Amino acid sequence: MFASLVPNVTPALAAAAAGGATPNSLINLVPLIPAIPLAGFVFTAFFGRRIGRPAFVLPLLGVTATWLLSMAVVYQALTGGFGEHGAGITLWTWIPAGAFNVDVGFFVDQLTACLLIVVSTIGLLVHLYSVGYMSHDPGRWRFFAYLNLFMFSMLLLVLADNFLVVFAGWELVGLSSYLLIGFWYGRRSAALAAKKAFIVNRVGDVGFALGIMLIWVSTGTLNMRDAFDRIAGLDHGTILAIALLLFCGAVGKSAQFPLHVWLPDAMEGPTPVSALIHAATMVNAGVYLVARANPIFSLVPEAMVVVAAVGIFTAILAASIAFTQTDIKRVLAYSTLSQLGYMFAALGVGAYAAAIFHLMAHGFFKGLLFLGSGSVIHSVHDEQDMNKMGGLWRKIPITHWTMLIGTIAIAGIPPFAGFFSKDEILGEAYKLNFGWVWAIGVVVAGMTAFYMWRLMGKTFYGNSHVDPAVEPTIHESTWTMTLPLILLSIPAALLGLWLGLPFGNSLLTQWLHPVFSGAEETLGQSTQPFALFGIDGALILVSVGVASIGLVAGIWLFGFFRRNGRRQTVEAITASSGASRFLYRASLNKWWFDDLNHLLFMVIGGRVANALWWFDRNVVDGTVNAVGRVTVDAGNGLRRIQTGRVQNYALGIAIGLIIMAGSYLVIAAR
Repeated sequence: MFASLVPNVTPALAAAAAGGATPNSLINLVPLIPAIPLAGFVFTAFFGRRIGRPAFVLPLLGVTATWLLSMAVVYQALTGGFGEHGAGITLWTWIPAGAFNVDVGFFVDQLTACLLIVVSTIGLLVHLYSVGYMSHDPGRWRFFAYLNLFMFSMLLLVLADNFLVVFAGWELVGLSSYLLIGFWYGRRSAALAAKKAFIVNRVGDVGFALGIMLIWVSTGTLNMRDAFDRIAGLDHGTILAIALLLFCGAVGKSAQFPLHVWLPDAMEGPTPVSALIHAATMVNAGVYLVARANPIFSLVPEAMVVVAAVGIFTAILAASIAFTQTDIKRVLAYSTLSQLGYMFAALGVGAYAAAIFHLMAHGFFKGLLFLGSGSVIHSVHDEQDMNKMGGLWRKIPITHWTMLIGTIAIAGIPPFAGFFSKDEILGEAYKLNFGWVWAIGVVVAGMTAFYMWRLMGKTFYGNSHVDPAVEPTIHESTWTMTLPLILLSIPAALLGLWLGLPFGNSLLTQWLHPVFSGAEETLGQSTQPFALFGIDGALILVSVGVASIGLVAGIWLFGFFRRNGRRQTVEAITASSGASRFLYRASLNKWWFDDLNHLLFMVIGGRVANALWWFDRNVVDGTVNAVGRVTVDAGNGLRRIQTGRVQNYALGIAIGLIIMAGSYLVIAAR
């Protein structure tokens, strides 16, 4: 059935060995990275209910083992242990069908290593956090089974070496998301949110599937490295179609406009789900796909402009909505949309390394913020409305200080991680002649700082608006919840200093150079030295200055020393008439995109569907049924002629002969 059941080191590793690198047996252990959480899912799904409360132990231990193995693989990949261009391993032939052969195999290079750092680390910390957060939930065993399934799916997606296996992981991630968002399926809002996420993602996945089909038809292979080698020989229109179809999948999975509507509703799932799937890992799959397919996108500048435009529009759209939301998790959800837009804008301008840098930085500080919001919600008895919080900084100090670090990081204030990754995106956009991306990106940076401090102010500072019955019971979360916050705050604060220096040729840029060097050559990019008092320094000052303005405005209106007059200023703006009132209503109602979708697809689409149903039933089916009825009636009439009596048949023959003879005589007489 299978062409080979024995793992084989692929030619990529052999080539690395020929170049002087010694093949490392660690590559043979790579399949264990997704296999361990898969085993944890299967075991917990079958036996978790019987085990009861301790059912989380095996999934947690399995993810810990996965993290340790992933870090070993990451170290080898980033230190050249797998060669400059990575190494792969083939497990077996999945589909042997004539010329169509698909192998199940894995490939590890520097880009894979960066994703492994984020996925495995945040996955481990979310599992640990969930031990405390879900401690009183009777379905905790099911929750940990779903978490392990998600880890398997995401790791399969990141490690796969061909498009079809990537698509399998892609769809399994969607299934995991559906199960986790709808974990509390007894709540109608959670069930509807899960269904919405699943359906909207399928829209983008149709494009992704068509793109994979076009790659096979055009190149004769689905192996990513082989396809990239052959793609340049195709005509421009085919390459453009492939790039845009792949981007459709990325738009759905990473919740970019116009398929962004599922992500905020996905906050109906437990908070650890929000951190794992909708902040740090799953939504990064689209960014990873475009970055991995950089040899395709770099050949079609039109597609890159589309990527940049969709990304930067999503960034400013989502930031504008985050301004007015009162649900703490929804503010972070729209913040995620905005930051993902930043990443796609970077990919669109050709700043691939900067996009991956922001992906990593965002994964850590957004994971921190989501888990911190979960700690806040947990402390105020599942309340998520920030208007019913306030004054919490003294009561839950660990949560407060760690979230403050995450807020400063996402605001882009030096020297925290967000400053380095955002500045690199904005700087590259400006230097690569995408001035419009830079200008909008700078505005979004200021907006981000403002709405994040609004979140902090409403949650932690000012007077308490907590329910008086709840306030005496507010306390810091257990160590299983606060330890992940502390650990995530470290990379949120220091990752930029490690990966972002030196400016212009950072450590991360050096790591990822072999992955993106071909695209950079195609685009004609060259590395420019950093000059503190030149254009780079000016760009940094502008971006930091705008972010600081947003931060100061947020602190002034919502900060620790809030005054009644400032609160009245906010209320006056939101209650005023004219443009400010319209903008406030538009932001509060999410620019009416959900209403527009309801109108287009439920009201108008429903009526069109009903009309088509009527046409199909009464016209199409009616025509077919009428033909059938005519045939049946005609058959019933003709059946009476078939009496079975010889005399009747002889009479019929005689009459027929008479008619024929009469006809002949008439014709002859003429």
